[in-house]
Amino acid sequence: MIELEISTLVVPIASAVMSAVLAACGTYVAISNRLSVLETKMDGLSTKVEKHNSVVERTYKLETDAATAWKRHDELAERVERLEDMKIGGTQ
Repeated sequence: MIELEISTLVVPIASAVMSAVLAACGTYVAISNRLSVLETKMDGLSTKVEKHNSVVERTYKLETDAATAWKRHDELAERVERLEDMKIGGTQ
């Protein structure tokens, strides 16, 4: 039977465990740093989206106001046309 000393098994196992722990810690630190960068970028993008949405809302309001103004313009133009027709029809 093969005789093994404890030290021949402990050293490689301890080395492997230490390597795994250090790799896990390094991965955790890298992920944490990346998450903080992503959160910063997300905050910046959220601000840009809010500004964009504000512009879209104001543009919509302007477009509806312009449509209302043109509708009112058309109504007044028709009214003026009818008044002119009545004036022309009344003088002849």
